[in-house]
Amino acid sequence: MFAVGCGSSKAPVAHVTTPSAIASPAASPSASPTASPLRVPGACDQKHHCFALVTLLGSDKVVVRDVTDINHPITVATIGLVGPPKFVNASEVSFESDGGLVRQAVSGSPKMIVAPAGTDFDWSPLGTTAVYVIYKSSTDGGTIGELHTVSSGQDKVFASGLQGPPLVWGCESQQCADGTSTHLAYSPWGDFISWGQSLRPSFRLWTSDGVQPYPFQYPLVPSMEVWSDGDLYFSDSSGVERYRDKSIAQVLPGVAWIRPQASPGGGQIVYELRDSGGVARVYLLTTASGSVREVAKGRSEPAFLTARYLWYRGERSCTAADQCPTGTTVFNGKTYLYDLQTGVEYPSIITNVYDVWPHKGDVIQSLR
Repeated sequence: MFAVGCGSSKAPVAHVTTPSAIASPAASPSASPTASPLRVPGACDQKHHCFALVTLLGSDKVVVRDVTDINHPITVATIGLVGPPKFVNASEVSFESDGGLVRQAVSGSPKMIVAPAGTDFDWSPLGTTAVYVIYKSSTDGGTIGELHTVSSGQDKVFASGLQGPPLVWGCESQQCADGTSTHLAYSPWGDFISWGQSLRPSFRLWTSDGVQPYPFQYPLVPSMEVWSDGDLYFSDSSGVERYRDKSIAQVLPGVAWIRPQASPGGGQIVYELRDSGGVARVYLLTTASGSVREVAKGRSEPAFLTARYLWYRGERSCTAADQCPTGTTVFNGKTYLYDLQTGVEYPSIITNVYDVWPHKGDVIQSLR
């Protein structure tokens, strides 16, 4: 993997003992989200709550966690055992199940099946339209995808002939695992839909009315895509680049980032890289200036919990007992929160972060 260039600055991580409020889950099953739209995207306060879809230590059930006050987080609902869930809005979530694509209130009722189960899905910023992909086997050992939109109960084919992933695949190396990604997303303002997968590299971009605004063709095949504000950032053979207004601009030459995540407040992207020794490191890109800072070493799979706090996993080197390839790393069983304002890292009881609310685009749209 590539190391970060572009004059990156490195900030040491400060380690402290665990605050009891972060270490111990606070549960309140009877509570329910009462969030109102944020005036300042990404800000959390007692009038404008921030939520996260997570799993917690000791359970594999997805819960809705109110993380407005990071020292006093509250579990406001349990969603249960579901496919990777997403927020539709502050009071509804969506996920894939055996019955199809589900949209339900955080409280559990009402609940509705929106569409047949698709491999990937997303919702428009106002939660009025769902987009999902269904894959079918093809004659070349791969799959062909069909992109659908669902709005007002009407399911329509939006695009077809998408080159999907192979029917059978697996990763035997760290490099393969790090390079595997799938993507389907509305842009924050709802004016674009982007889709891609890295297993048989393919990517498409459409306006919300079905026009393809830019000819993404080999060797320009984006992967590890992420929307930040109205721009699409992605990795390709040249490094990290940005799409805006039918043009491509280089952002981080020679950098092959891993699963980037955008801040709910906009303006920042967190991502992972591996150094020459295979050690995972977490970096933060400020999009306005293009500046990069190193956040932590020996940490992977970073995500924004709020605009202020990052979440990530710890890693350690493989041993013979792990039965994994020499020179690779494994999860060390610990997760952490990192305060972007203070530079302090805390142990966390959160074991996975699936989605957070608010999404910046949803907030702006709701205020229009």
